Amino acid sequence: MILLDNTVLSNFALVKQMSLLKEYCGDKAASTDDVFDEFERGVKQRIFADTEFEWIKRLDLSEKENTMFLNFCKKLGKGEASCLAIAISRGYDLLSDDMAVRKIALREGVRFSGSIGVLLELIRMDRIGIEKGNEILNGFIKCGYYSPINKLDGLTLPLSS
Repeated sequence: MILLDNTVLSNFALVKQMSLLKEYCGDKAASTDDVFDEFERGVKQRIFADTEFEWIKRLDLSEKENTMFLNFCKKLGKGEASCLAIAISRGYDLLSDDMAVRKIALREGVRFSGSIGVLLELIRMDRIGIEKGNEILNGFIKCGYYSPINKLDGLTLPLSS
């Protein structure tokens, strides 16, 4: 499974490319009610268009995961904390652009990537070209995404573990 947090969902929603995220994840997409609640707040504030997420499996936290979640909530948002707890517990991959989440994921041995990694993989899979990938990245940046790069040219970025 690939857990999606709201940072990645938001980036693709803002540039109206949710179909590419869906294509990347295939039938492995999963998330939590906390993430969907965060996204819904953005819809109510008219940041995003209302979006159907029937392609994303909704996961509930186990008792053990809930304990981790509550601990992570001291430093992270609920969506990020819930996804991280499940990723650690179940060994799932994680998509997040949140640096604090990524640091914990790295420490805990969780395979992770983010919006840029998704774009690079879509290019590698020949689903989009480098020009389209750069156009989408530029869209992320225009919408407020902090990117360490401004072009995808020459990069290869597998999931980290």
